[in-house]
Amino acid sequence: MNRRMVEETIKTIKETESAAEEIVKKADAECSAILEEASKKAADIRENAVRDANAAAQDSLLSAKEAGEKKMQEALKETQMQIASLKEAALSKEEEAVSAVIADLV
Repeated sequence: MNRRMVEETIKTIKETESAAEEIVKKADAECSAILEEASKKAADIRENAVRDANAAAQDSLLSAKEAGEKKMQEALKETQMQIASLKEAALSKEEEAVSAVIADLV
């Protein structure tokens, strides 16, 4: 009877060890699956972040180009107005100069 109890105990221990090994294998498999899933999610998050950052950069670049274009047009308009003003002033001075030269000749 004592021997039988020892054999039963050994059998129970072996069954428990076997069950424990199976649990460890399943846990390892689950761990690998979880890590793989996490890695895929991290890659997706990184890809989305890069895409969003690129889109934001493109929007900023477009806004900057539009603002630059607007300022350039405003500066061009201002320059054209100054040129017109200078031409007008030069024409009025030309008439004065011609009149002065004619007056000196007479």
